[in-house]
Amino acid sequence: TSTRDKMGNSLARKRIKATDFDYLAKNTAFVTLDIVEGYYNRVMDKSDDGKMEKEDFIEMLEVAFPERPKDRIEKLAIQLANQDGKISAANMLVLFFLFCEGKTEENLEHIFNLFDADGNKVITIEELLNMMAVFIEIGEGKNHKIDLATVMAEMFQIGDKDKNDVLDLDEFIKGMLEHPVTAKILRLKKIDAILEIL
Repeated sequence: TSTRDKMGNSLARKRIKATDFDYLAKNTAFVTLDIVEGYYNRVMDKSDDGKMEKEDFIEMLEVAFPERPKDRIEKLAIQLANQDGKISAANMLVLFFLFCEGKTEENLEHIFNLFDADGNKVITIEELLNMMAVFIEIGEGKNHKIDLATVMAEMFQIGDKDKNDVLDLDEFIKGMLEHPVTAKILRLKKIDAILEIL
């Protein structure tokens, strides 16, 4: 595991807040904040690098989205797993925020907070790269042919209206909604659409 991965995942763990758990409880089948937080903490306690076993990922997705076919969720787990068969917590949280019942803008706000590594309410190019890598892999599959750097630069340009080389939340939402690649992934909205293309 690279140092960046380790740092990224420990930061992702620190950054997920009670409000995020509360939001997920309201907008998925996790009944209460305690249940979603309990599941998340149990999985994270088994992991020292912020990555979980495929089985834990499958279990959490089945709890959050109980109507979804298990074989499709298993395919998704294989798709997102690294060469060691592990899935990062950040990827799972992006998935949850992407597919929960909340409004797209609210879901994006939670994704923004997850990747705002230093909590300064803006996303830098580097923070955006981490997020886009996860986001596009979820939407387009591990073997996608999309040039991450190009998409990111274009999306950054669309969003960064004051040209200060960082995106605040409104600029981030604008960029994500208006760039054709990210807009297409956001339009999928339902986890079923991702499962369909596996």
